[in-house]
Amino acid sequence: MKILLSVLFLANFFSSASYFIKGKGFEGYIFSIDHFVLIDVKGQSYRPDEKDINAAERLLKENLKSVNTPSINQGNKGCPVIHKNLKKYVRQYIGVINENGDKVLWVNFVWKSGADRKRLSEDIETVLDGCSRYWNIKINVDEGILYDLRVNGEA
Repeated sequence: MKILLSVLFLANFFSSASYFIKGKGFEGYIFSIDHFVLIDVKGQSYRPDEKDINAAERLLKENLKSVNTPSINQGNKGCPVIHKNLKKYVRQYIGVINENGDKVLWVNFVWKSGADRKRLSEDIETVLDGCSRYWNIKINVDEGILYDLRVNGEA
């Protein structure tokens, strides 16, 4: 049975636009290297694996609060404070090998409540406004750093 699950995992991992991943306190979609995404991380695209995702999630839990100061577009008018609500977001993961050879994940966060899971599995969600229900960050897995936090504005 374990071998069958591994084969199914690998078949799904290499054949679909995205691969669903779920871990302790997180869930999301890993996108393939050929999926077009308009982000400003220079380097060669790669598809992150489970090890990369788990490392990124650990870094988020440990360091997001310090990166999220001041908490812009959060904590008022129903806009959640992101570091206090990580479990309430669905993620979209894109991997890049930067010019130094480091693995960098660009992670897009979408508030779970009311999220269209089918759409999230097919394409990167782009939303203008929406405050902290939509945000993204870059995580250098090899260096262990979070940077370029971008929280949507309020409309």
